[in-house]
Amino acid sequence: MFQTRRFLTENFGNAPGLLSFMNAYQAPTPKLAAADKWFQRASVPSEWLPVVLSYLEIDNGAPISLIPYLGGDNA
Repeated sequence: MFQTRRFLTENFGNAPGLLSFMNAYQAPTPKLAAADKWFQRASVPSEWLPVVLSYLEIDNGAPISLIPYLGGDNA
């Protein structure tokens, strides 16, 4: 399993942090209520995940490793 909640929390902290990050790049953003659900449900919709990963890549100057988030519970 992919540890979605851990991925979100470690990279953005919370839903407002995710929106702030995306807004810094003038990227499309989900509504705050939708982003809150991502954290609550530990699930990012498939149409949003590549967008989020792409902006993390821009921010880091290289793709981020997803390996640390493999395995274990989705917590």
